[in-house]
Amino acid sequence: MTRITYGISGELTRDFNSDYTVRQLKSDRSILGALGAPESVQAVSNGETLDDNDRVADYDRIALEKQASSKA
Repeated sequence: MTRITYGISGELTRDFNSDYTVRQLKSDRSILGALGAPESVQAVSNGETLDDNDRVADYDRIALEKQASSKA
């Protein structure tokens, strides 16, 4: 089971398929909608930003954070 959080009150716990990736999580509109998260988020666990190819099931807790916009 992996706990996904966003902000102060957004939280859900789910059992994810072993090949479900962070990239899929960040684009899953049903999860983002349930958490009240925007589409541009980054996934963080234990203070480290996760790679899009990381498997969600490998983590107990993942926090989604709003991705900072960059200006060049």
